[in-house]
Amino acid sequence: MTMVEVEQREALLKLREPFPDEQIGKLPRVTCPDCSSPRRACTEKGHRKERCQICNAYTFNKHIHIDYVGHADVTERLLDVDPFWSWEPFALDETGLPSLDTDQFGAPVGMWIRLTVCGVTRPGYGSVPSGQHDAVKILIGDALRNAAQRFGVALAQWQKGDRDNPAAENPVADPGQRAAPKHQAAQARIVVDTEWVAEFEKRLAEADLDNVPRFRQDVMDAMRAERLNADAANRLLDLVRQKQQALNAPADGLPRNQDGTIARRQVTDEQLAAVGTMTGPEKSDHNRLVKDVMSTPKTAERGRAVEDQWAAGGAS
Repeated sequence: MTMVEVEQREALLKLREPFPDEQIGKLPRVTCPDCSSPRRACTEKGHRKERCQICNAYTFNKHIHIDYVGHADVTERLLDVDPFWSWEPFALDETGLPSLDTDQFGAPVGMWIRLTVCGVTRPGYGSVPSGQHDAVKILIGDALRNAAQRFGVALAQWQKGDRDNPAAENPVADPGQRAAPKHQAAQARIVVDTEWVAEFEKRLAEADLDNVPRFRQDVMDAMRAERLNADAANRLLDLVRQKQQALNAPADGLPRNQDGTIARRQVTDEQLAAVGTMTGPEKSDHNRLVKDVMSTPKTAERGRAVEDQWAAGGAS
C-alpha cells in the first residue's frame, strides 16, 4: 500500500467516527399507510395529527422514532475530512438539470447521485413523499445522507434504526416479511367503470389544447368516486400527457426544451437551417457580434446641419 493510499484510508476512516449526542435527532416515521398517504384520509379511530412531545414534529400520532443525523452535520463531517468533496447527479435532463424520478403527476420523488470523498466515488439515492414541499432541496439532502452512509457516516444511526425496527423502510410490513399495503388491496376491489372510461377516451380524442388540462382533474375525481382503480387512473393520465404533448408539438418537428426553445444539442445544423433557424456557427457569430457591440459602444456621429439660406435672412 502506497503512502497516498494509507493517507486516503486514514481520512476515510474518520468519516466513521461517532457523532455526539447533541447532533443526533429524532426522525418521526408514520406507521399507518392511510395517514402517510397524501391522497387519502385515514378513517381509523384515534389517528390524528398533533405535536409530538419527543421530536417536536407536527405529524400523525401513529409513528415511531428513528435516530438520524441531519444534512448540515453530515456536510460538516465531509468538509472536515475532505474540503474538496463533491457530488453530481447520475444523469442530466435535456435542459442540463439533474434527472429526477417523478410520480404519475410529474412531481419529483427521487434522485440518484454520485458522492466523491478523498478521490473515492460511491452512489446514493434520495427520496421524498409525493407532493413534498421544496422536494428538490430535500431530495439533495436525503441523497447526500444516503451516499455518505456508504462511507460509514452516521452508520450507527442507520444500523440502530434497521435493528430496532426491521420494517422501518416498509411500515406496513411485519418484521421479517413484506406485506401488501392496505390501500393496494382496496384498489384491487374497485370495479372499473368501463363505460365512463370509453366516454373519457372519446372526449380526450376530440379535445384541444385549451381544455386538455381539465382531463387530469376528471381522472382524479373518478378515482375518488371509485370508478377507477390506480392502474386504470395511471393509464388514463398517460393518455392525457401524450395528448398534451401531441398538441404542443411544434410544426417543425424539432425537439424542444421545457421552455419551448429548440433543444440544440439534439439537432444538426442542417435541421436548423431547414427551418430557417440560426445554425451553431451562425449563433456563435451573432453572440460574438452582440458582445462586441455591448462592450465597445460607439458614440453616434452627429450629421452636420445643412445651412438653410432662408433661415439666415433670405437669399442675397
